[in-house]
Amino acid sequence: MSDLAILNADRESWQQAYRCANFLLNEGVAVSWATEPFTSVSGSGETTDHARGSFLVAENGGWQEAAKDRFGIQPVVADAVSDFAGLALKRLRIGHYGGGGAPMNHARIFAELGFLVDFVDPQEIREGRLDEFDMLVIPGGGGLGMVGQIKPLGEAGCRKVTEFVKQGGMYVGACAGSFDGAIAPDIFLADCPEQKHMQLANAAIWNRGEAWLGLESPGVGVIEARNTAPDHPLMFGMPERFAITHYNGPIFEAQNGTIDGASDMISFASVAGATANFTPAEYFLNWSDFDVEAGHGNTLLSRAVAEGHSNIVGGYNGLGRVVLFGSHAEFGYNLAMDQWDTPARMLANAAFWQAGHLTESRPLARKITPGIARSHPLGGGLDTVSKRVPAIVTAAQELRERDASGSAWLDDANAMSTFGLSGREIWAENLENFQVVTTALEETIAATMAAVRDAQSLRGRLLDAGKTALAAEIEDALFALEDAIHYRAPAEWHHDFGYEGALQMLDRIDTMLAKAKENFATSLDPSPNPYAHFETSPFHLVVGSYLSAIGVYASCWFLLRVHFLRLDELVYRARRALGNGSA
Repeated sequence: MSDLAILNADRESWQQAYRCANFLLNEGVAVSWATEPFTSVSGSGETTDHARGSFLVAENGGWQEAAKDRFGIQPVVADAVSDFAGLALKRLRIGHYGGGGAPMNHARIFAELGFLVDFVDPQEIREGRLDEFDMLVIPGGGGLGMVGQIKPLGEAGCRKVTEFVKQGGMYVGACAGSFDGAIAPDIFLADCPEQKHMQLANAAIWNRGEAWLGLESPGVGVIEARNTAPDHPLMFGMPERFAITHYNGPIFEAQNGTIDGASDMISFASVAGATANFTPAEYFLNWSDFDVEAGHGNTLLSRAVAEGHSNIVGGYNGLGRVVLFGSHAEFGYNLAMDQWDTPARMLANAAFWQAGHLTESRPLARKITPGIARSHPLGGGLDTVSKRVPAIVTAAQELRERDASGSAWLDDANAMSTFGLSGREIWAENLENFQVVTTALEETIAATMAAVRDAQSLRGRLLDAGKTALAAEIEDALFALEDAIHYRAPAEWHHDFGYEGALQMLDRIDTMLAKAKENFATSLDPSPNPYAHFETSPFHLVVGSYLSAIGVYASCWFLLRVHFLRLDELVYRARRALGNGSA
């Protein structure tokens, strides 16, 4: 059998190909990522064309059978290739910012695609621990948006992020996280001057305004974007036009020559239009006035389309790379935003773009955080999580059964429309989504419990067989699972959401649901600010955003899913190692 094979990453199989490529990198196999189209030639002389973004593997070692067995992908075996040019990939380590916002959607997608993910707090960034990572992801914001992410970093932390990028790291921002790395308006800098020291790309906020400290929202929901850099690694495999969720975030315009050491701005995608599942910000609190037939003319989003402004940009800074997603590649198109799709490929592309610029692979070990409680035996914390679920299901069901037809907090003037739905529609649909998330969470808990049992058994057999490195990886993953369950962000840090352990998230959900029940009969003073009653309205507390109880509930599931995927891969690798004697 030839030692040369290709993993095609077309639109139907890209997820399997990306997962397989990461599996091979974890196994120590050499993998290259094609940056130009190329042709393979079989032993019989048959030729096959391959697109940018395909993977070339120049060794066999039994991996081709694993690709079919594990990932359902059929490698193209070849005797030779012509016109191949590509990046030699290294295994990289991704740090997800835990000091504010919603990092779990990103973490879940990277884990689903086979990347090793971890979380890093602002205190650790200030102490220089970004040196342990190759890529930093800062997600959408919490209740305080960009300020809630920047203030915990302080000027010292912002300078550390800039230093990390200039020395060769990659910065990936989403929504608030992309605003954090862009050229911010003066009104924002007056309140948050620290951000001046973390401006990384020559991209200015186009939709600047006074409403939210320098950001005027175009709206929330699914928009259409146009691929403006199809030959760039970030956009490999992306169609000419694609749907992507936009959630209040920035739209950009070039302001080249402003940031010292940064290249000209690269536009990766521009705003092409709205879909029926989009609410313009102009109709957040008067959705019933929106003329569906007339469409989305005369809105901020329509102006962005007419003027050709970008929602995904980036560039180079020093030795590093910067990608700013004004829209959310990590969110799905549905109200719960859990059903991720085509845009997620850009996240993986960003990681591979960075992985092709590394000189060595990172070790397969997570960041060790001392002082976190652990269950005995390891994995036992899952049972504690499982026992907490019924109370949440009951509380959500009680709210669902209450008559909210006369509740003023669900009127258009108080309940913010998103995704082309009224507040009352969102209330009904997202309360139903509690059961959808519960089913997924319970399935993940059960699957993880089984993976823990297998991992513990296989670890002993690996030690007996002298395969200590893989045994150590399993132990590390078991500890990481316990950390994810029991970790608690100290209240004294005043983090604005951000990274929390599963039990801490469940506590937050319980509090939100109880407060919503207590405030069910409350009256609200109308406000032009759609988030004016963020901490008091049952709508906002339970269903109104990715920061509400339903969003945090989904994040709890995402976090456990991250750790299940890691354990599941290690169980597979251990069985393979013990079954055929390979390392």
